[in-house]
Amino acid sequence: MPINDIKPFLGNLDELLFEAQGKDKTYAQPALKNLGSVTLFVLREVISPASFRNADAEITDIEVGGERHVRAVANKFKFGERARGLQVLRFFNAGGTLAQNKTVLRKGEKAGDRFDLNTFVFGDSATQDNKFLPVKAAAQYSDAVSLQDYGSSVDRTFHNRASEDGTLFNAETKQPSVNIFERHFVKPGTLLLQAISMNGRTAPAEALDHLLLSISLAGSYGGQTSIYGVNVKNHVVAICGGRFERELASPYAMITALRTAGADISTADAAATAIRGLVEDAWPVVVPGSEIADRQKGMISMLEGDDAEMRASYLASAGKVSSYFNAWFEGIS
Repeated sequence: MPINDIKPFLGNLDELLFEAQGKDKTYAQPALKNLGSVTLFVLREVISPASFRNADAEITDIEVGGERHVRAVANKFKFGERARGLQVLRFFNAGGTLAQNKTVLRKGEKAGDRFDLNTFVFGDSATQDNKFLPVKAAAQYSDAVSLQDYGSSVDRTFHNRASEDGTLFNAETKQPSVNIFERHFVKPGTLLLQAISMNGRTAPAEALDHLLLSISLAGSYGGQTSIYGVNVKNHVVAICGGRFERELASPYAMITALRTAGADISTADAAATAIRGLVEDAWPVVVPGSEIADRQKGMISMLEGDDAEMRASYLASAGKVSSYFNAWFEGIS
Protein backbone atom coordinates (compact mmCIF):
# COMPACT_ATOMS: atom_id res chain seq x y z
CA MET A 1 0.00 0.00 0.00
CA PRO A 2 1.69 3.27 -1.08
CA ILE A 3 2.54 5.87 1.54
CA ASN A 4 0.42 8.42 -0.37
CA ASP A 5 -2.64 6.54 0.92
CA ILE A 6 -1.95 8.08 4.33
CA LYS A 7 -2.42 11.64 3.03
CA PRO A 8 -6.23 11.81 3.52
CA PHE A 9 -5.53 11.73 7.27
CA LEU A 10 -3.02 14.59 7.15
CA GLY A 11 -3.33 18.35 6.69
CA ASN A 12 -2.27 20.61 3.85
CA LEU A 13 0.70 22.98 3.89
CA ASP A 14 -1.37 25.63 2.12
CA GLU A 15 -4.20 25.39 4.63
CA LEU A 16 -2.45 25.75 7.99
CA LEU A 17 -4.46 28.78 9.03
CA PHE A 18 -8.07 29.42 9.95
CA GLU A 19 -9.24 33.01 9.61
CA ALA A 20 -11.78 33.96 12.26
CA GLN A 21 -13.84 37.09 12.48
CA GLY A 22 -13.60 38.94 15.78
CA LYS A 23 -15.70 41.86 16.95
CA ASP A 24 -13.69 44.47 15.09
CA LYS A 25 -11.19 42.60 12.94
CA THR A 26 -10.19 39.33 11.34
CA TYR A 27 -7.58 37.29 13.14
CA ALA A 28 -5.71 34.07 12.42
CA GLN A 29 -5.36 30.87 14.37
CA PRO A 30 -4.18 27.34 13.54
CA ALA A 31 -6.50 25.43 11.24
CA LEU A 32 -9.45 23.81 12.95
CA LYS A 33 -8.94 20.14 13.69
CA ASN A 34 -10.68 17.57 11.54
CA LEU A 35 -11.20 13.82 11.63
CA GLY A 36 -7.90 12.13 10.92
CA SER A 37 -5.17 10.39 12.86
CA VAL A 38 -1.77 9.06 11.78
CA THR A 39 0.37 6.93 14.10
CA LEU A 40 3.94 5.77 13.59
CA PHE A 41 5.03 2.66 15.49
CA VAL A 42 8.76 2.77 16.15
CA LEU A 43 10.82 -0.08 17.58
CA ARG A 44 13.92 1.25 19.33
CA GLU A 45 16.46 -1.57 19.22
CA VAL A 46 19.24 -1.06 21.75
CA ILE A 47 22.53 -1.99 20.04
CA SER A 48 24.97 -0.82 22.73
CA PRO A 49 24.40 0.05 26.41
CA ALA A 50 21.85 2.82 26.91
CA SER A 51 20.67 4.57 30.05
CA PHE A 52 17.12 5.88 30.45
CA ARG A 53 16.52 7.13 33.96
CA ASN A 54 15.36 10.11 35.98
CA ALA A 55 16.76 11.03 39.40
CA ASP A 56 17.24 7.46 40.63
CA ALA A 57 20.29 5.38 39.83
CA GLU A 58 18.17 2.59 38.39
CA ILE A 59 16.63 2.61 34.93
CA THR A 60 13.10 4.04 34.97
CA ASP A 61 10.52 1.25 35.06
CA ILE A 62 6.78 0.72 34.95
CA GLU A 63 4.41 -2.19 35.45
CA VAL A 64 2.39 -3.44 32.49
CA GLY A 65 -0.10 -6.21 33.16
CA GLY A 66 1.68 -7.26 36.33
CA GLU A 67 5.15 -7.35 34.75
CA ARG A 68 7.96 -4.82 35.22
CA HIS A 69 9.20 -3.14 32.02
CA VAL A 70 11.79 -0.52 31.08
CA ARG A 71 10.21 2.88 30.52
CA ALA A 72 11.88 5.72 28.63
CA VAL A 73 9.74 8.86 28.85
CA ALA A 74 8.96 10.61 25.58
CA ASN A 75 11.69 13.24 25.74
CA LYS A 76 14.46 10.64 25.94
CA PHE A 77 13.99 10.13 22.20
CA LYS A 78 12.20 13.32 21.18
CA PHE A 79 15.08 15.54 22.36
CA GLY A 80 17.62 13.90 20.06
CA GLU A 81 15.28 13.78 17.09
CA ARG A 82 14.28 17.39 17.54
CA ALA A 83 17.98 18.26 17.49
CA ARG A 84 18.50 16.25 14.31
CA GLY A 85 15.55 18.03 12.71
CA LEU A 86 17.20 21.38 13.44
CA GLN A 87 20.38 20.15 11.77
CA VAL A 88 18.44 19.11 8.66
CA LEU A 89 16.92 22.60 8.39
CA ARG A 90 20.34 24.22 8.85
CA PHE A 91 21.74 22.06 6.07
CA PHE A 92 19.11 23.43 3.68
CA ASN A 93 19.20 26.98 5.13
CA ALA A 94 15.51 26.47 5.81
CA GLY A 95 15.43 27.21 9.56
CA GLY A 96 17.18 26.07 12.72
CA THR A 97 18.56 29.54 13.33
CA LEU A 98 18.73 29.08 17.10
CA ALA A 99 19.92 26.32 19.42
CA GLN A 100 17.39 23.87 20.82
CA ASN A 101 15.59 25.21 23.91
CA LYS A 102 17.09 28.66 23.30
CA THR A 103 14.36 30.27 21.22
CA VAL A 104 14.41 34.02 21.79
CA LEU A 105 12.57 36.68 19.82
CA ARG A 106 14.39 39.98 19.91
CA LYS A 107 12.65 43.31 19.62
CA GLY A 108 11.41 43.85 16.08
CA GLU A 109 11.61 40.17 15.08
CA LYS A 110 8.55 38.27 13.94
CA ALA A 111 7.60 34.77 15.07
CA GLY A 112 8.30 33.41 11.58
CA ASP A 113 11.89 34.65 11.80
CA ARG A 114 12.64 31.96 14.38
CA PHE A 115 9.82 29.41 14.36
CA ASP A 116 10.18 26.88 11.53
CA LEU A 117 9.11 23.43 10.32
CA ASN A 118 10.89 21.87 13.28
CA THR A 119 8.82 24.05 15.60
CA PHE A 120 5.68 22.83 13.88
CA VAL A 121 6.62 19.16 14.22
CA PHE A 122 8.21 19.10 17.69
CA GLY A 123 6.75 22.18 19.38
CA ASP A 124 8.43 25.17 21.03
CA SER A 125 7.71 28.37 22.90
CA ALA A 126 9.21 31.82 23.20
CA THR A 127 8.59 35.13 24.90
CA GLN A 128 8.69 38.56 23.32
CA ASP A 129 8.14 41.68 25.37
CA ASN A 130 5.09 40.76 27.46
CA LYS A 131 3.81 38.10 25.08
CA PHE A 132 4.14 34.32 25.44
CA LEU A 133 4.16 32.41 22.16
CA PRO A 134 3.42 28.67 22.61
CA VAL A 135 3.43 26.12 19.79
CA LYS A 136 2.09 22.65 20.54
CA ALA A 137 3.94 19.80 18.83
CA ALA A 138 2.17 18.17 15.89
CA ALA A 139 4.03 14.93 16.70
CA GLN A 140 2.85 13.46 20.00
CA TYR A 141 5.43 11.04 21.41
CA SER A 142 4.36 8.27 23.78
CA ASP A 143 6.59 6.61 26.34
CA ALA A 144 8.95 4.01 24.91
CA VAL A 145 8.32 0.73 26.76
CA SER A 146 10.38 -2.45 26.53
CA LEU A 147 8.74 -5.50 24.99
CA GLN A 148 10.88 -7.69 27.25
CA ASP A 149 10.60 -7.65 31.03
CA TYR A 150 12.86 -5.42 33.12
CA GLY A 151 14.95 -8.21 34.63
CA SER A 152 16.14 -9.54 31.29
CA SER A 153 16.66 -6.05 29.83
CA VAL A 154 18.79 -4.30 32.46
CA ASP A 155 22.25 -4.83 33.87
CA ARG A 156 24.68 -2.76 35.90
CA THR A 157 28.38 -2.12 36.01
CA PHE A 158 30.77 -0.86 38.68
CA HIS A 159 32.61 2.43 38.16
CA ASN A 160 35.15 4.44 40.06
CA ARG A 161 36.83 7.75 39.37
CA ALA A 162 40.39 7.13 40.36
CA SER A 163 42.98 9.86 40.79
CA GLU A 164 45.63 10.41 38.16
CA ASP A 165 48.02 8.19 40.10
CA GLY A 166 45.56 5.33 39.77
CA THR A 167 44.54 5.21 43.43
CA LEU A 168 41.30 6.05 45.23
CA PHE A 169 43.16 8.20 47.76
CA ASN A 170 42.46 11.95 47.84
CA ALA A 171 45.74 13.65 48.70
CA GLU A 172 44.05 16.92 49.60
CA THR A 173 41.56 15.53 52.11
CA LYS A 174 43.72 12.54 53.12
CA GLN A 175 40.61 10.40 52.72
CA PRO A 176 39.61 7.58 50.35
CA SER A 177 37.74 8.78 47.30
CA VAL A 178 33.95 8.51 47.42
CA ASN A 179 33.71 8.51 43.62
CA ILE A 180 32.58 4.90 43.52
CA PHE A 181 29.23 4.08 42.00
CA GLU A 182 27.15 1.64 39.96
CA ARG A 183 25.75 2.46 36.56
CA HIS A 184 22.57 0.76 35.40
CA PHE A 185 22.04 0.31 31.68
CA VAL A 186 19.67 -1.25 29.18
CA LYS A 187 21.30 -4.23 27.52
CA PRO A 188 21.83 -4.58 23.76
CA GLY A 189 19.03 -6.57 22.16
CA THR A 190 16.29 -4.89 24.19
CA LEU A 191 13.38 -3.64 22.10
CA LEU A 192 11.41 -0.56 23.18
CA LEU A 193 8.12 0.27 21.48
CA GLN A 194 7.10 3.89 20.97
CA ALA A 195 4.12 5.41 19.17
CA ILE A 196 4.22 8.88 17.58
CA SER A 197 0.84 10.29 16.58
CA MET A 198 -0.33 13.25 14.51
CA ASN A 199 -4.00 13.89 15.22
CA GLY A 200 -6.64 16.27 13.89
CA ARG A 201 -5.41 16.60 10.28
CA THR A 202 -3.36 19.70 11.07
CA ALA A 203 0.09 18.33 10.16
CA PRO A 204 0.86 18.26 6.40
CA ALA A 205 2.73 15.53 4.54
CA GLU A 206 5.89 17.69 4.69
CA ALA A 207 5.78 17.46 8.49
CA LEU A 208 5.54 13.67 8.35
CA ASP A 209 8.53 13.45 5.98
CA HIS A 210 10.55 15.78 8.22
CA LEU A 211 9.71 13.56 11.20
CA LEU A 212 10.81 10.43 9.32
CA LEU A 213 14.08 12.11 8.35
CA SER A 214 14.61 13.24 11.95
CA ILE A 215 14.00 9.72 13.32
CA SER A 216 16.52 8.47 10.75
CA LEU A 217 18.00 4.96 10.92
CA ALA A 218 19.95 5.12 14.18
CA GLY A 219 21.05 7.56 16.85
CA SER A 220 22.57 8.32 20.24
CA TYR A 221 20.06 8.39 23.08
CA GLY A 222 20.04 8.54 26.87
CA GLY A 223 21.67 11.33 28.84
CA GLN A 224 24.58 9.37 30.29
CA THR A 225 25.23 7.05 27.37
CA SER A 226 24.58 9.22 24.31
CA ILE A 227 28.12 10.60 24.60
CA TYR A 228 29.48 7.17 23.68
CA GLY A 229 27.98 7.25 20.17
CA VAL A 230 25.18 5.43 18.38
CA ASN A 231 23.37 3.06 20.74
CA VAL A 232 19.89 2.65 19.26
CA LYS A 233 18.76 1.39 15.87
CA ASN A 234 15.33 2.67 14.80
CA HIS A 235 12.71 0.62 12.97
CA VAL A 236 9.50 2.38 11.88
CA VAL A 237 7.46 -0.82 11.66
CA ALA A 238 4.22 0.76 10.39
CA ILE A 239 2.40 4.01 9.76
CA CYS A 240 -1.31 3.70 10.44
CA GLY A 241 -4.06 6.05 9.31
CA GLY A 242 -7.74 6.39 10.13
CA ARG A 243 -10.41 8.92 10.94
CA PHE A 244 -10.21 8.10 14.67
CA GLU A 245 -7.47 7.18 17.13
CA ARG A 246 -7.15 3.56 18.28
CA GLU A 247 -6.22 2.27 21.73
CA LEU A 248 -3.34 0.30 20.23
CA ALA A 249 -1.64 3.66 19.64
CA SER A 250 -0.65 3.31 23.30
CA PRO A 251 2.45 1.10 23.67
CA TYR A 252 0.97 -0.21 26.92
CA ALA A 253 -2.11 -1.50 25.09
CA MET A 254 0.05 -2.88 22.27
CA ILE A 255 2.34 -4.76 24.68
CA THR A 256 -0.68 -6.25 26.42
CA ALA A 257 -2.12 -7.33 23.05
CA LEU A 258 1.19 -8.88 21.99
CA ARG A 259 1.38 -10.80 25.26
CA THR A 260 -2.23 -12.00 24.94
CA ALA A 261 -1.53 -13.20 21.39
CA GLY A 262 1.62 -15.03 22.50
CA ALA A 263 3.58 -13.12 19.87
CA ASP A 264 7.23 -13.78 19.09
CA ILE A 265 9.22 -10.73 20.26
CA SER A 266 12.65 -12.35 20.33
CA THR A 267 14.00 -10.19 17.47
CA ALA A 268 13.16 -6.86 15.90
CA ASP A 269 11.93 -8.55 12.72
CA ALA A 270 9.69 -10.96 14.64
CA ALA A 271 8.26 -8.20 16.83
CA ALA A 272 7.65 -5.97 13.80
CA THR A 273 5.74 -8.77 12.07
CA ALA A 274 3.59 -9.30 15.16
CA ILE A 275 2.85 -5.58 15.53
CA ARG A 276 1.87 -5.26 11.88
CA GLY A 277 -0.52 -8.18 12.27
CA LEU A 278 -2.32 -6.34 15.07
CA VAL A 279 -2.46 -2.91 13.43
CA GLU A 280 -3.73 -4.29 10.12
CA ASP A 281 -6.83 -5.49 11.97
CA ALA A 282 -7.31 -2.15 13.73
CA TRP A 283 -6.66 0.58 11.12
CA PRO A 284 -8.11 0.99 7.62
CA VAL A 285 -4.76 2.10 6.15
CA VAL A 286 -1.40 0.64 7.14
CA VAL A 287 1.91 1.43 5.42
CA PRO A 288 4.40 -1.40 6.09
CA GLY A 289 7.83 -0.84 7.55
CA SER A 290 9.66 -1.99 4.40
CA GLU A 291 8.18 0.87 2.38
CA ILE A 292 8.91 3.38 5.15
CA ALA A 293 12.53 2.21 5.41
CA ASP A 294 12.94 2.62 1.64
CA ARG A 295 11.50 6.13 1.88
CA GLN A 296 13.84 7.04 4.75
CA LYS A 297 16.89 5.68 2.93
CA GLY A 298 15.85 7.54 -0.22
CA MET A 299 15.49 10.84 1.65
CA ILE A 300 18.83 10.35 3.39
CA SER A 301 20.50 9.62 0.05
CA MET A 302 18.96 12.75 -1.46
CA LEU A 303 20.08 14.87 1.49
CA GLU A 304 23.64 13.51 1.46
CA GLY A 305 23.76 14.16 -2.29
CA ASP A 306 22.47 17.72 -1.73
CA ASP A 307 19.57 17.04 -4.08
CA ALA A 308 18.39 20.31 -5.64
CA GLU A 309 14.72 19.29 -5.66
CA MET A 310 14.78 18.36 -1.98
CA ARG A 311 16.49 21.64 -1.10
CA ALA A 312 13.90 23.59 -3.09
CA SER A 313 11.08 21.71 -1.36
CA TYR A 314 12.46 22.50 2.10
CA LEU A 315 12.93 26.17 1.19
CA ALA A 316 9.39 26.40 -0.18
CA SER A 317 8.02 24.80 3.00
CA ALA A 318 10.09 27.20 5.11
CA GLY A 319 8.46 30.21 3.45
CA LYS A 320 4.94 28.90 4.00
CA VAL A 321 5.61 27.89 7.61
CA SER A 322 7.17 31.29 8.36
CA SER A 323 4.11 33.05 6.93
CA TYR A 324 1.88 30.79 9.03
CA PHE A 325 3.60 31.72 12.30
CA ASN A 326 3.69 35.41 11.38
CA ALA A 327 -0.04 35.45 10.66
CA TRP A 328 -0.85 33.49 13.78
CA PHE A 329 1.14 35.57 16.25
CA GLU A 330 1.35 38.93 14.45
CA GLY A 331 -2.02 39.09 12.73
CA ILE A 332 -3.17 38.97 9.13
CA SER A 333 -1.64 41.71 7.03
